[in-house]
Order: sequence, then C-alpha cells, then structure tokens
Amino acid sequence: MAWTSPADAIPWVGLYICVASLVCTLAMVADVFRGFGQWKLWFPCRFFTINAASITLIAITTKLLVDLSTNLSDDHENIAKFVSICFLVAMLANILPSLGLMNDKELLLNTVALCILILTINVNMWIQVIIAQSSLVSWTTILLLILLIPCPFSVALTVSASRRALEQRYKELHSLASNYEQINFSSKELIRYVKKYWMMAETGNPQFVIACSPVSCAFGDVCLVLAFNSVIILVDQFVDISNFQNYDSDYKWSINVIIVFQSIGAIVGSIAPIFRCLTTTGHFNLSMKWSKHHINVFRVEKHWIQTLQLWKSSPVPKHIPGRHCKKVFHKIRNLILNFCIALQITIVVICKTECLIPRFFLILFSYCYHFGKSYLKRFKEEPNASDSNVISDMEEYTGYILQIEPDAKLSKRILRNVLSSITRLLQESEKKEPRNLMKLLEKSTGFIGVVEFDNDQVPPLHPEEVQNCWSLVTVTLTAIALALPNIANCHFKGLLSSMKEGLQFVRHVEESLNDYDEMIKARKAATHVWTDIEVYCKWLQIDLQKKARKGKTSKDILQWLGDEAAKIVIQFKTRKNVSLDHSLSKFIAASSMYRISQTILLHCHEQENCPTDEELFEWISTIIADLLCACFTNLPRVITMKCHVDAIEKREDNIRTAAQLLGRSKNILKMLKKRQLPNLDIESMGYVDKWHALSKSQIPNGNSARIQPGSSSSNESLVVTII
Repeated sequence: MAWTSPADAIPWVGLYICVASLVCTLAMVADVFRGFGQWKLWFPCRFFTINAASITLIAITTKLLVDLSTNLSDDHENIAKFVSICFLVAMLANILPSLGLMNDKELLLNTVALCILILTINVNMWIQVIIAQSSLVSWTTILLLILLIPCPFSVALTVSASRRALEQRYKELHSLASNYEQINFSSKELIRYVKKYWMMAETGNPQFVIACSPVSCAFGDVCLVLAFNSVIILVDQFVDISNFQNYDSDYKWSINVIIVFQSIGAIVGSIAPIFRCLTTTGHFNLSMKWSKHHINVFRVEKHWIQTLQLWKSSPVPKHIPGRHCKKVFHKIRNLILNFCIALQITIVVICKTECLIPRFFLILFSYCYHFGKSYLKRFKEEPNASDSNVISDMEEYTGYILQIEPDAKLSKRILRNVLSSITRLLQESEKKEPRNLMKLLEKSTGFIGVVEFDNDQVPPLHPEEVQNCWSLVTVTLTAIALALPNIANCHFKGLLSSMKEGLQFVRHVEESLNDYDEMIKARKAATHVWTDIEVYCKWLQIDLQKKARKGKTSKDILQWLGDEAAKIVIQFKTRKNVSLDHSLSKFIAASSMYRISQTILLHCHEQENCPTDEELFEWISTIIADLLCACFTNLPRVITMKCHVDAIEKREDNIRTAAQLLGRSKNILKMLKKRQLPNLDIESMGYVDKWHALSKSQIPNGNSARIQPGSSSSNESLVVTII
C-alpha cells in the first residue's frame, strides 16, 4: 500500500477515530455493568471519568466535527457529523457525575479543558454553517450552544458547595458514631460500625448528588431522543447495503465504520443517563412537600448559586492599586457574577422544565404503585421475621444518611440496597477465610513469642539498632524455618501458604499504624525479602536449602545464616554515604537475620536436650503464630480507622476494604476474644518492639478461658475506643 498524497491517509485517520470511539464506549459499558452489578441505577463513574486521557479521547472521537475540509453536501458526511454529536452528548452525560469527586484545582482544570474543547467544536461548526448553509449542521450547532457549553460549568459550580454541605454533615455524624461507641473484638459490633460508615459514604457520595440533579435528568431526556435517532441511522446503514459502497467522502470506507461505531456508542452510552433520569424519582420517599418542590421549576436550591455568591461577597484583592481601580474592579466583577448567577438560574429552570413531563408521569406512577401496594397489604399475612429484621436494621442506620436537601428523604428501596450491598460484601468476604493461616494460628496459645524471638544477650553489630516491624520479623523467622534440614516439603508449603495469607493482614496493620520513616524502610525490606522467599526460596540471593542439601545440622545452618548476615552488615558499615534503597533494605534485613538466628542458637544451647529439626521447626512456627496473633490484636482499631477517611473520594473504597478485612478476619477476632491481653496502651500495641520490651511475666501465656472459674484472675478483653 503506497500513499501518494495526504488524502490517501485520511481513511486511516477515520479508523483512528473508530478506535478512540471504541475505547470510550467500552469504558461507558464497564460503568453500566458495574452499576447494574451493584444495583446502583444512578451509575457512578469509575472507568469513564473526566481527566486528561478521557478529554484527549473525546477530542479524537469528535475530529469529524472540527474537520473543515469535509464535503457538507454529501449525506454521509452530514449523517456522520450528526452521529458524532449524539456520541458526544452521550459521553458528556456519562462523564458528568465524575466532577463530584474532584478537588477545586482538578475541577477548574478539567472543566475549563472540557469547555475549551466544546467551544472549539462550536466555532468550527459555526464556520461550516456559514459556508454550507446546512440546516442540519445549524440545528446541531444550536443544540451544542444551548446544552453543552453551560452544563459542565453549571454542575462544576455546585460541586464545592455540595461537598462542603456533605462534609459538615459527615463530621456531625462521625462524632456521633465515634464518641459513643466502644469497639472490642466482637465482630457484631464492628459490623454495626462498618455499616454506619458505609451508609454515610454511599448516601454522601457527591456523584449521587450530581446524578440526581436536574442537569443530569435533562441529559437523560436528550440522550433518549438522540439514541432513538442513532438506532434509526444504524438500522438504515445495514438495511441499505449501498451505504457501504459510497466512497464520495474523503474518509472513503472509514466514514461508514465511524457511523456504525459511534451509533453503537451513542446507543450504549445513553443507557446510564436515561436510567438516571427515570430512576431519580424512585430514589426518594414521596411526599406532598417533595412533589410540590419538584413540580415548581422556579425553585432553585441554594447550592446552585452558593459558590457564585461567595465569590461576589469576597473582598477586592489587595494588589489592585488605588481606591478608584478597586471600585471599578468591584463593579465589573459584580456585573459579571450577576450575569453568571442569572445564567445559572436560567439553566436550572430550563433543565427542570425539560424534566417536568417524565418526572410528572413518574410521580403519578409512583403514587399509584404505593397506593396499590398499601391496598394489597390488607390481604397479606403478617411480615415474617426476616422482613422485621430488615426494617429494624433500616431504622437503626437511617440516622446516618447524608443529604443536602433535608426535605428529600431517601426511599426505603435505596436504603435497603445500601445495606444489602454491604451485607453481601461481608458475607462474600467471610467465605474467603484464610484457612492456612488459621491452622498456623492454632499453634499459638499466647503471646510469649513476641519476647522470645530476640534475645538481649546477642551483641549488636551496629551501634544504631534497626527498628523491627511485624512483617520483617515474621518473614525472617520464615526464612530460617525454610532453611532447616529434614523437614517434610508439605510443612514448608503449609508455612509459606500461611505466611502469604497472614502478611495480607499484617500489611493493613502496618500501613495504618506504622507510618513513619523507619517503619516504612523496614516494611520495604520485608517486602523485598518475602518476594525472594516466596518465589525462589532464597534470602538476599542466598539459597536457603543449600546447606540442608549438604547434610548440615540445624545449628550449623543457623550459624551460617548469622555469618552471612554479619558479612552484609559489616560490608554496609564500611561504605560511606550509602543512600541506595536496595542497599539499605539489605542492611535492615541482614540485621534482623543476624539477631534472630543468634537468638535461636542461644535457645538451642540453653536446652538440656538439643531439639530435633522437627521440634525446632515447630517452635519457630509457634513463635511466628504468637507474633501474628499479637499483630492481629490491632485489627479492630485498623478496621475502624479505615472506615473514617477525610478524603471524600477515597471513603467508599476504604470502607469496602475495611468490610473485606472484617469479613476475612471474623474467626481471627473470635479467637483473640478469648485471649487475655498484656497491660499495654493502644498506641504501643501497634509496634512489635513495644511488645518485645515487656518482660515474660507481663505477657499472658495461654488462653484466658483456661483460668478456672474460682480463680481470682480477671478476664477482661481490651476495648478499643474510637476517637
């Protein structure tokens, strides 16, 4: 294939437009599937959001609209341009709620970028109107001017005010949920706590506010009309085969491919906006007051113009010189802002008017449905126990709903769906119980292992002691256990599987509680070492099974590991200005290996009868189990910390993680509830070195359930108070 002129490459440019259109369509489809899967018929944006990549893709898909070289007298060109407009409207309607999760800077940059793109399309379309006098192009340009340019700005202006209102309400409910709740190892209490914050996160989602707004509803109406037209165009394309043989356009065969791809994209992309429009009424409890407010199109809520009013009341910048200049600036600014306020009110009124007909029928249908349902209840039997439980649950968590408009109460269906989603997530997580980890934890009867893993009699190799973290200590002990001889392979595999599951919980604890520099460095070293152990059965490139294969004893292997670790530490000490993360990680891992291997050697020497390889492996496994149990006493605190996140855009994901963590750790918490804990404050419990600093007499060894009923010993479980 030879290109003799730029015109020969244009069909391939059309194919490039098709690829960009396909990517955008797939992203919208992913959001639709996710919305249906979670039964969120307002379809929050997850995959197709406003950012630099999506705006670039939108610009590529609308290349045909800004192409001034196209032949406007050709029907295929005009149809392709109309389909591109339909596709553009569908993309904007889908992407609009994603504005709710942006901060002020991101909101400004992305909204301005999007509006510049729409304005550019408009300018090019107007040029084509002037040149070709095309009625179709003129109509589409007017549509863009009226609908597309103001709408992103209109919604963007409400985001800051909506977020402030939601944040204020969230702070009030957070203080209510945290100050009067005491969370212990009871999974029921933790589930109640998670559900409260899940209710706040789901109902206080800024995307939900935008998806239920009049602008979003108006987009749904427009998408319904444009999707119907796209269906007709798509059917006509396949009915009349001659359409695929028309090459009058500069884009030749690719113009038909563009029409097909973007017609499908417009139809599929209209699903979410149409459902948002149709289901908005069903999101709220119907009342006469609420219905009157929504029928009154001239009632404009304060959050629509609150940001503009704040700008209007802000003081004149100090850098403007002179009283006269400040006066002129103040008047011009107020004049512009007054125009913007009037424009914003006009947009809201127009959108509400556009939504009036579908909303009126939906309200009428909803009243008929509720009337019929209440009438049929007279002939139904009394509600069963499960229905009563659902109703009681809804009543308990209704007080944790976040809303901007106090008059618009969320419907019971929405509340039921919110509670069902978190209940389903908890149940699914419970099915993913870490079975291998539970087998390892059963070897632990107390927390004595946190004292025994490191002996103070081992002389330090470096004046600055390396701080330990839970993962570093357990990973180092695992490496030593794997290096022991005469151990069945199934035991090695069992320990690795248990550690793999255990480290998932440990990382959550460390990321939440051990967040300063020294701990982060120790975590990086543990991660680096664990990767080599899990994949290659090596510790810092040293084959752990090397000495066992040569018939060495356990003591020889422990001494060899200590010597190798000492070499790395001494080598690190002799270097000057070493700042590489890799070298530092090796030093931290080697320091830990030296102390722990020498501690185990001392333990072997202290025994009257030298332990066998199997006994030593079991002893090390028990130490690991004790350490993990001690670490997991922090899980209630970690779960509650993950529930409360200041960043509104991260709140839902964090609570989802907390729910999954709670579901998987249910049996772990049940096991720990039976334990008697040492006298250690809440903050110190997050650090392995704080546990290790306790004396053996301060560490309860054995389950508190083993204490005889007549004993005076108390069995008080630790209570974690959320502040």
